[in-house]
Amino acid sequence: MSKKPISPESVGARIRALRLAANLTQDEFAAKLNVSRSAIAQWETDRAGQVRDNMERIAKVLNTSLGYLVSGETGSLQGDELALVRLYRACSTEDRRLLVLTARRLARS
Repeated sequence: MSKKPISPESVGARIRALRLAANLTQDEFAAKLNVSRSAIAQWETDRAGQVRDNMERIAKVLNTSLGYLVSGETGSLQGDELALVRLYRACSTEDRRLLVLTARRLARS
């Protein structure tokens, strides 16, 4: 049985990318949401389960908007902010993690 590829534009892919950017393991993320680690794995691979019932809580824990989580929309971002979001989305998971760490370091300077 082959696994269904995860679309980079899917809700699950956005949850996973945001979780990784927050440096949370699936276990840590599950604890914050009071769900099982397997629920997180199912959400991230778009095998949903109870993801819809938890979207607001997921968005809050991941410090993102419900709109971005659901549809990938970035709201009213413009100019350089929008360019940064688009560049971030084009990066691999590992590069995204590096960008977030770098941005956090720069924000503290």
